[in-house]
Amino acid sequence: MIDPAWGPFLFDTSAESCLARTREPGLQRWFAEYLSRHPVHVSAVTVVERIRGYALLWQRARAGRAGEVEAARIAYLAALGRVWPLDGAISIVAGEIMALLPDPPTPPRRAHKLVESRQERLVRWRFDVMIASTALVAGMPLIHNNPADFESIRSAIERTPGRFPKLCPLQPIRCGSLA
Repeated sequence: MIDPAWGPFLFDTSAESCLARTREPGLQRWFAEYLSRHPVHVSAVTVVERIRGYALLWQRARAGRAGEVEAARIAYLAALGRVWPLDGAISIVAGEIMALLPDPPTPPRRAHKLVESRQERLVRWRFDVMIASTALVAGMPLIHNNPADFESIRSAIERTPGRFPKLCPLQPIRCGSLA
């Protein structure tokens, strides 16, 4: 179990979403304890991904459901914690990582019986790199739900420490291991 007092942590998009809607009592308790001590820290990229998701849901929603989607989007924005901007330092680190790992380490995802396109996969991968770079520059452990992607980033950084001077190592923590 990861002590919530060890925070703050930076939350990847999937982990932030999972913790906000989990029904697992242990994760609910962990997240409530975390929120009593710290705001949720996310990258600006996480906000982009979440708002894009709400917009896509809204576009596909039937008339009666569009209001629910919009209400969820507004609630998300109202509860938004600390958003880390994509600044110069984060951009430099992300560019270095993207040069080290130009291709996503994981296969395309399937969603609603559709296979993720190469373009979508590259975008998702680059977003993950920017989120990991935010955690590195901020010096925070990264809570996530996609270990294959973040483990490859961590390994690449450890193999080339000279490219990342003065940065702590990437500390990925899988969401499921919190409680």
